[in-house]
Amino acid sequence: MAIQKLVLDTLEDDTYELIAIHCSLAPYRLAFLLNKYLNLKLFRKKEDINFKYDDLLASFPLYQYDDHFQYSSYTLIGNKFSAQVQQEEPIAKGLFDIPTNTYVIKYLIPELKNVDYFLKIDTETSTFSSSALLTDILTISQVMTAYTVEYPTLKSKNNLIFE
Repeated sequence: MAIQKLVLDTLEDDTYELIAIHCSLAPYRLAFLLNKYLNLKLFRKKEDINFKYDDLLASFPLYQYDDHFQYSSYTLIGNKFSAQVQQEEPIAKGLFDIPTNTYVIKYLIPELKNVDYFLKIDTETSTFSSSALLTDILTISQVMTAYTVEYPTLKSKNNLIFE
């Protein structure tokens, strides 16, 4: 009886381009501007990316566009989630017992807390270059700055897997 051996040497890590965007706009406004200046068709997904932190559910907005002609997929995701949490007991007990509200901020990629949004580009072509895309993003006046991120060095790079 012959023994068969399967070799899985065709598997490789996901390769994609990751662009960090610093912008104070709402996610839908940034998606609109990226659609306008980059000729994309980003649309809001029905479900956001949700992460459970202790007793808080953080929801990060997700916009996506699949370009079937260029064999590319563009994903815009917010990095910050802010929620108002009410404390159970007031800080000072006395005449004016007013419950205080605090804001909690959670990050999709905690190593890059200053980044507002990430644009992830999955592509199957080896000729894709993010430098032209990056210069087009920098022409948008509402974008403060944008740059590529070396995602293999990130500790929380698994948070960028959406499927």
